[in-house]
Amino acid sequence: MIPRRIAHRIRPIWVAAVASAAWANRDDLRRWVKFIRLTIDQRKTRTIPDLVAEVRVRAAVSANPLLRRDPTLKDLTVKSGVVTLLTTDAEWPEPHNNQIRRLKSVKGISEVISRPE
Repeated sequence: MIPRRIAHRIRPIWVAAVASAAWANRDDLRRWVKFIRLTIDQRKTRTIPDLVAEVRVRAAVSANPLLRRDPTLKDLTVKSGVVTLLTTDAEWPEPHNNQIRRLKSVKGISEVISRPE
């Protein structure tokens, strides 16, 4: 256990580190918060396999630095094993084919498509 005196001095550093990480990944955090809100609102209508698949795809996006920080990727949805990436650019998949293959390798995903918002 860390003595109170030391813990009290370390707390501002810990808070600053968490705030810095949250700021660096703010777009990814927004997507997760939006997903949680929609999941709560649609808890009666969404199927469990689609929900689990979407969580897996979102985790794959969060784990990939290129996708996590991509400004054109706004959100994603999963329905019956098909991932729809909502983007700001209609030509989005071309430079990111390797990332599309990674998303297709997620268990329960059969196809990945992109659609401009």
